[in-house]
Amino acid sequence: MADIFISYSSEDKTRVKAIAEALENNGWTVWWDRQIPVGQRFDTVIEQELNKARCVIVIWTQRSVNSEWVKNEASEAAQRNILAPVLLEDVKIPLAFRRIEAAQLYTWKGETDHPELEILFSAVTAIVDSRVATDTAITGNVQNTLKAKITQRKKHILLTIAGLGVLLVILGFFFFSRQQGSRVVHITGQVKTAAEIPVKGVEVNADGTRFFATTITNGTYNLTLENYTVGDEVTLTTSNKGFEDKTIAVKISDKEMKVDFVLNPVTR
Repeated sequence: MADIFISYSSEDKTRVKAIAEALENNGWTVWWDRQIPVGQRFDTVIEQELNKARCVIVIWTQRSVNSEWVKNEASEAAQRNILAPVLLEDVKIPLAFRRIEAAQLYTWKGETDHPELEILFSAVTAIVDSRVATDTAITGNVQNTLKAKITQRKKHILLTIAGLGVLLVILGFFFFSRQQGSRVVHITGQVKTAAEIPVKGVEVNADGTRFFATTITNGTYNLTLENYTVGDEVTLTTSNKGFEDKTIAVKISDKEMKVDFVLNPVTR
């Protein structure tokens, strides 16, 4: 990106070269020699350089005042407030650009202390410095925007991680609860006599008296065992004063099991 874009008629190239060199000697970068790289469009390259320049110097001569290219470039620069006109000949500037003061260099012979050249340098300095400040502010705003986006992204990531942590805790709780639940075994069955008569009021105990159930009218019972799982062994014992006690050793094969009892009456 050049500091200065010079708009001129190609017929004035030799005289424009001296102005370009004076500007470069003053420390600015200048795009003026319209040699277009092979394979690129003339109008595309000029438009790119014009858009990137911080200041546009338009060289007004008898040829350039009649050039649509020069007038279009001057119009673009004027709209962006970066136009610095130069009169290289005593000509009438197109009406649209007369309100902008032009440096009158039609008497300039290349001397470095020409007062109009100093006027041009002052105008270019003000325009370039203003654009540099604007570009810096834009860059700062872009950087601040990027920082804000990065900060927001970090917050989003942290919130996502926190959410995942909560989710893992919940899943762990349910998994643990499920694991705990998997150690519950239900044993159901029926207690009856050899004659297939259901026996009510029989207590069925598991491994002592910690877990027990009592049969109802149809002789069925429902026994829930905690901290037992498939593969464990449990001893079931019946108890009723009218029938002989019966003990069965059971290996748990499923979480839901059925164990029936056939009891003999107590003989007196």
